Amino acid sequence: MKYFREISASQLLLWITLSFSAVTVQAATPSVSILMYHHVSEDTPRVTSVTPEEFEAHLQYLQDNGFNVVSLPDAIHAIEQGTELPEKAVALTFDDAYLNLYENAAPMLERFNMPWTLFVSTEVIRETPTSFMSWEQLEELKSKGVTIANHSIDHAHLPRRQSGENWQQWEERIRNNLLSAQEELEQRLGVENRLIAYPFGEYNNRLRDILADLNFHGLGQHSGAYGKYSDPQAIPRFPASGNYANLETLSVKMAALNLPTLRVNFSDTLLTHSQTRPGLGVTLEMDDIHQHQLQCFVGGEPVSPTWVGNNRFYIQANNDIPIGRSRYNCTTPSKTQPKRFYWFSKQWIRPDPQGSWPD
Repeated sequence: MKYFREISASQLLLWITLSFSAVTVQAATPSVSILMYHHVSEDTPRVTSVTPEEFEAHLQYLQDNGFNVVSLPDAIHAIEQGTELPEKAVALTFDDAYLNLYENAAPMLERFNMPWTLFVSTEVIRETPTSFMSWEQLEELKSKGVTIANHSIDHAHLPRRQSGENWQQWEERIRNNLLSAQEELEQRLGVENRLIAYPFGEYNNRLRDILADLNFHGLGQHSGAYGKYSDPQAIPRFPASGNYANLETLSVKMAALNLPTLRVNFSDTLLTHSQTRPGLGVTLEMDDIHQHQLQCFVGGEPVSPTWVGNNRFYIQANNDIPIGRSRYNCTTPSKTQPKRFYWFSKQWIRPDPQGSWPD
């Protein structure tokens, strides 16, 4: 199985206690590190920004160190069709269509001749520029080969139900939101791709299933390399802004490998308020991995994986995760590719007692 299999909490407990037979070894496959940006500016919130100088340094590093920047649609096609990808492939993505991307990022990307994808929330786009690009500017970028894609109508917290809303009503609202944004992008810009970046990187199992039903690929904000073992409705991206803009650490992520997860077991990424320490079970193909070198982290703190047999491990937070978004991250070096690390992440959303959480 290439990507996750949803299970209940009781099934996860059963998975831990049972013994398993050996799995069939699968050959290693290409990986793509997808980088995520929001602002390229000196005057915007640091947590979601890189300065123009930092951004140019990122592009220069990619150019000078054997990386191959590919378009996101080409990367997805290659991964899913099993066709060849260049070594050390990277895709560049930008959320929210801020005007500073048009003014600062686009000229540099054109100069470096690097393809990129821009995710657009349609509600904020006007006929003239504001702090966001205009429709005319988006049309210009698309004419130059930039991939324009869906970021919902309104950049809302999509997994969150409104007051008094049941799940059926929620699903109808979310489908309308995503399809309406897609229709406007198609009509105004001729967009043909079926790509959605989740606002805030947030998704739950129900939202993931909606995307699968509508034949969309979904991109999150949980870190990790993208490859054949990734869930196509929960494609990982590495944040490259704020504290993550430092090339000393970002360069390792640029060269990351897709962790060969044969199965990922959990109940749901959207927790209840009382679910404070979610469990995660992972089954790996171990050909290029040493068991003792795998390390996992929760909120930056190391958490020792519990191994169940030769290729299955289980992790759980040692302390209650906070209200809002959290992640479990796991990395391990490759046996055969020096200085390259496999990388995997799982996102969680823990609501407050009223079912909400902060931006």
